Amino acid sequence: MAGTGENNSLTAAAEQSASILYFCSEPFLLLFAQAGRAEKESLHLEQKLYDGVSATSLWLDGVEENMFVATALLPEETETYLYKQEFLAKEIKEITEEMDKNKNLFSKTFPENGDNRDVIEDTLDCLLRRLALLESVVDQRCRQMKERLQQIVTFKSDLKLLFTSLSDNKYLILQKLAETVERPETEQVQVILQAEEGLKELDAGINELKKRGDKLQIDQPSVQELSKLQDMYDELMMIIGSRRSDLNQNLALKGQYEQALQDLADLVETGQEKMTGDQKIFVASKEEVQLLLDKHKEYFQGLESHTILTETLFRKMRSFAFLRETQSHSELMARASTILKQAHKRGVELEYVLETWISLDDNYQELTRQLESVEGNIPTVGLVEETEDRLTDRITLFQHLKSNLTEHQPKLYQVLDDGKRLLFSVIFKRSGSTKAEDSRYSSTACRVVPD
Repeated sequence: MAGTGENNSLTAAAEQSASILYFCSEPFLLLFAQAGRAEKESLHLEQKLYDGVSATSLWLDGVEENMFVATALLPEETETYLYKQEFLAKEIKEITEEMDKNKNLFSKTFPENGDNRDVIEDTLDCLLRRLALLESVVDQRCRQMKERLQQIVTFKSDLKLLFTSLSDNKYLILQKLAETVERPETEQVQVILQAEEGLKELDAGINELKKRGDKLQIDQPSVQELSKLQDMYDELMMIIGSRRSDLNQNLALKGQYEQALQDLADLVETGQEKMTGDQKIFVASKEEVQLLLDKHKEYFQGLESHTILTETLFRKMRSFAFLRETQSHSELMARASTILKQAHKRGVELEYVLETWISLDDNYQELTRQLESVEGNIPTVGLVEETEDRLTDRITLFQHLKSNLTEHQPKLYQVLDDGKRLLFSVIFKRSGSTKAEDSRYSSTACRVVPD
């Protein structure tokens, strides 16, 4: 890997620095020991100096090449890399100090009129500047590595603290949710809101850690820990979201139930007024009885349907219904049941009245037609000549008419009985009149046939 290669290069550079230090100082030591010797010896020293400077320059080239090439450093390599950088900085500093000391020695001992004195001084100055620049870069790199190490340590510490904080919050939130499961909905909503508000800070902390982790290129174990932290947060938010969803459904269901309960109370109140009021029937025709029966069925069938709806909603929300609501519900259901029983009885009575009236009307029409037939056969003029044959024919005719009347007499009694029973249940009124009449059969013309 790139980081490993750079570490190896730095190791090699550090190992070479000791020999470079010795190699650079040797010519000056010899120069100092042999000061004032012949020119031939001076040339030999210059060659030694050149070799030392060349070796140092090559060494600097290698170090600089590795220093200024951007490489990806793994987090676990940072500490080792820092150690080698610090060792390299120490070696560079020693070489720089030795070179500076030997340069001063060179200035004092090398002949003033030497041919290569200026070139040698410029070369040494250039070498010292390169060493100083390299030392500055290495020091800066060391500071960066220390900052990176500190950031990684801080990151791991913050990750651990956030993990602990989230675990504690999860325990407290789940405990509060469990404690308030049977409390009023307002308290449950408050607990959920507090939990969500408290987790916002943790969510921001997790997002911040992710950004820092991406920037630091954290190691795989830290990546896994951060992933576990995110999973724990997501799981907790899912639990809270599920609880909020259930609570919203319960609140909506309770709202529907309370509205249905209020509507049922109004229906029961009106139904009770209908059943406890004047039960006499004021009608002018059987069509009005039919209309009255239809309205009766429509209202109380609606009451029955709404009672079933209210009971269904109550059973769905029974798990969080309070005792007061349960008692009021039971009382209202009992009232509705009583009224529905009364309404059923009343409906049966209305159906009986309608059926009786229809039957009475049919029988009445049939008897009327029969009477009209008999009436049409009664002679309208007396006999001109009362001979025996004519009297016999007239007697036979009246006997036949009487027999016909006698045959329909049971039906007549039945009509009379039905009419009397109908009078007990219905107060008749004339069409177009608002006054009740308890002794008239509206819209019916009764004829009396003499014996």
